[in-house]
Amino acid sequence: MILCACCFPYPFHFALNECVYENAGFLSIDCGLDDEYSGYKDPDSGIVYVSDGTYADAGENLKVAPEYERQWWRRFQTVRSFPSGVRNCYALPTVAGAKYLARLGASYGNHDGRNDSSAMEFDVHLGANYWDTVRVKDDEAYEVLFVAWAGWAPVCLLNTGHGAPFLSMLELRRLGDALYPALMANQTMSMFRRRNMGGEFTRYGMYVVYLSFLTSLLVQS
Repeated sequence: MILCACCFPYPFHFALNECVYENAGFLSIDCGLDDEYSGYKDPDSGIVYVSDGTYADAGENLKVAPEYERQWWRRFQTVRSFPSGVRNCYALPTVAGAKYLARLGASYGNHDGRNDSSAMEFDVHLGANYWDTVRVKDDEAYEVLFVAWAGWAPVCLLNTGHGAPFLSMLELRRLGDALYPALMANQTMSMFRRRNMGGEFTRYGMYVVYLSFLTSLLVQS
């Protein structure tokens, strides 16, 4: 059994279309952005992007190579890389008991000067729980649905020996209580596959399929 949902568009540099909400729980982080540029508004979507300095206490800010910088949307022009340590986390603000969607992206633009992402991958966890394995060469979105268990949710990057983990962007969206009734406290749902269902505007009309298999959430204090 699977659950389907629409209106979560693919967020990478070849697609752009998002609904804009000005409310608590709508957070868009441009990873690696210098604090002095925090709070800029994307001219196409109207979404406000902030730096990640408030949400991560480790890592280093890097820029993609100039040839990528000229082609990519602004939010993909910087990354936060974590070359040190096995586990590094972001702390996202949440309200206990509320449902959320978290989405992250890691677009490789030769920020490390190696010009090779073919074998680069790392794991991401939501708290103590495995979320997914980011295979950088695939350039995909990674999403998870969860019920917040505290006033913050740790999104953690784990170095598995295949290159330093990094993120280009990290987003948090609070969901309505009536959405995903199968999603209960202490459980998560990870994105399984994204498919276009025949919409005329194929760049935007994307559907997301989530696994109905619910993973028990181990709460970390």
